[in-house]
Order: sequence, then C-alpha cells, then structure tokens
Amino acid sequence: MLIFRYSARELLRHPARSLLAVLGVAVACAMLLDMLMLGGGLNASFRTLLTSAGYELRVSPAGTLPFDTGATIGDASGVRGRLEAEPEIDAVAPVLGSNLLIENPSGAEPDDGVERLFVLGVDPAEQGIYRLTSGVDPDESGVVIGRELADAGLSIGDSISLRAPGSFAEAGRRTGSFRVSGVAEFLYASSGERSAAVALPTLARLTDQPDRASLMMVRLIEGQNPDSVAAALRLRHPELEIASVGQLVETAARRLSYFRQLAAILGTVSLVVTTLLIGTIMAISINDRYGTIAALRAIGISKRSIVAAFLVESLLLCLLAAGVGLGLGLVVAGQLERILSDFPGLPSAIRFFVFEPDRLAWAAAGVLLAGVGAALVPAIRAMNAPIAATLHREEP
Repeated sequence: MLIFRYSARELLRHPARSLLAVLGVAVACAMLLDMLMLGGGLNASFRTLLTSAGYELRVSPAGTLPFDTGATIGDASGVRGRLEAEPEIDAVAPVLGSNLLIENPSGAEPDDGVERLFVLGVDPAEQGIYRLTSGVDPDESGVVIGRELADAGLSIGDSISLRAPGSFAEAGRRTGSFRVSGVAEFLYASSGERSAAVALPTLARLTDQPDRASLMMVRLIEGQNPDSVAAALRLRHPELEIASVGQLVETAARRLSYFRQLAAILGTVSLVVTTLLIGTIMAISINDRYGTIAALRAIGISKRSIVAAFLVESLLLCLLAAGVGLGLGLVVAGQLERILSDFPGLPSAIRFFVFEPDRLAWAAAGVLLAGVGAALVPAIRAMNAPIAATLHREEP
C-alpha cells in the first residue's frame, strides 16, 4: 500500500506532465481498441448476417458466388427437388434477382418518373431474404417493399408498376402491376439500395427467365456439419457451386483483407507509441529522482522495492489512460462506423466495428503491458547507477 501512495504522490507532483502522458496513451489505446474491433468485426458480423435466417449453405452456378455475376441456375425446380431429396437437407429456398424499373412510385419525384429497383423473386413459404415488419408475404400480384421505398411514400395497399428493362415492343409482357402487401427488412441490401420481393414465378415471367434461380439457400437437418455436407454435395452435384457459411466468410475475408492489414499496422503503431511515450515520461521522471533513488538505496531500501514503485507508477498512469482511451475508442468507432457503412456493395447489416468484451480486454492488457515494460528499462538503469557517485553528483 505504501508503494501505491508513493507512486500516486509522484504522479500528482507533476500534474501537467502526467496529464499529457495520460492523454497521449489514451489516444493510442483508443486506436488499438478500434483496430482490434475492426480486425475481427467484419468476419463476426458477416457470419452473423449469413446465419441469421437459419440457412447454412448457399448454392449458386458452378464457378460463381451468389450474385457475384449474372449467371443463374437452370432447371431450378429440378435442382431444388434433387437437393431436397438429400438426407442431410431440411429445406431449400430458391431466389432469383433482377434489376427492374418502378414507374411513378408514390412520394418519389425522379426526373423521368422511373427508378431502378433490385427485385428478388422468392418462395414466400421458404425464404431467408427478408424479415416482414408489417403486412404479409407477396402472392402472385403482391410485392413486399423495403424500408427505403416505404420512407419514399409507399405504403401497404398502394399499387406500383414494375417493368423489366427491354425494348419498347416487349414492354407490355415485361410489365406488371402490383399491390404492396408488406414492408420488410431486406437482410442483404446495401446502404441506400431500394429493394423489393415478389413471388419467384412472377419475376421469372417479367424477366423472361423461366425456371431459373440466382441462388438457393439450404437449411440442414439439425446436427449436420455444414462444411462436411457442402464438400459431400459438391461431389454429388459438380454442376453447382455449394458453399457453407464458413467458406463464404473466408472468401469475404480475403476480399476485405485490406481492412485487416490496416488494423494490424495501426494496432502495432499504437503499441509502439504507447511504449515510447511511457518510456520517455518515466525516463524523465526517474532522471529527476536519481539522488532520491541513491539515498533510498543507501539507507537499505532494496532495488526490487524501488523498481516496483516505478512500475506501479507506470501502471497507474496506464490505468488512467486506458479508462479514458477505451471510452474514447468506442466513441470514435461509432463515428467511423457511420462513415464506412456506405462502403459500396456491402450489405448495410455488416458492421466494421463489432464490440466484444475480449477485444476490450486485449486493448487494455496491451496498453498496460507496453507501459509497464517501457518503465522497466529506465528503472533498472537507475538501479545500476553507483550510489556514491550519484549522491556526490546530486549534492547542491
């Protein structure tokens, strides 16, 4: 307890120096926390998104990823039947996606009265694309709209006209009138994207893609291992690309490796800054007390006790800084999240900075270890200074 009181008193003797050190280390701690959150946040949020609807596998045309290209699965009903016959599979949800034109949407005022809309064709009885917030699933003449269209003025019961892009001569058969049956949260929509869902046969007719699907979402029987089942299904169905959620997460991680590399570099920089800053502050503080250290050693105070006092002083400094820095890091992470949420092509549900208690613990531990380690060098150096020569040099 005496060591703690002594260390605290020494910090309070130089309030300006201590405050600057706390602020500097706090900034480094905030950066470290944000980089730890960024490094693991993308993978964690992407995995959560993919598993949120309860489908463990994704099936797409061979050589592609879901919606990575415009390729579609032919004979979709036959493929669905064959997959549902597999003993490991509980259900299959086919999805067809296409860009359509929405004409004169209520509340919207585009220059030409026409806006583009990403429309998904689904089987309402088995789908993992959206979650209804109000209304009901679409029938053959119904459409479920996303929050963006609802905010633009559309509501349940309104009528809209959807048209597939094409020549004027084809406009009649590629246009349909729909009644808004529900409003939903589209799980995979990117920020600002206007999305809607109709019955799969309806979209297939509008886009002239009979019996085709962009992807199929597969739910396994409870207890099955997704990676093992995906590997087995690829052997049985070589014409299809079948991937588990874990494999998709790995693919996404490779494509977004830039963020992990950035997190690793800036996290390392924050630890280096903490080490240098604490080392410099403690070196200055210890140099100011060489005479006191020599006197304490001369009256029999052990080197171990004196070194412990300096380490506790550094630890107190880092604890204060960590408390400020972790709070600052969470605030900064929230601001950066708002900026990066508009990253093109990423679902809006993806989070770059995901708070996890272990990340907080790692950031605090990293700062504390770096600070204590940095104080160890000047403290040991002071302990090795000759007592007589030091006292002689410190005489007034």
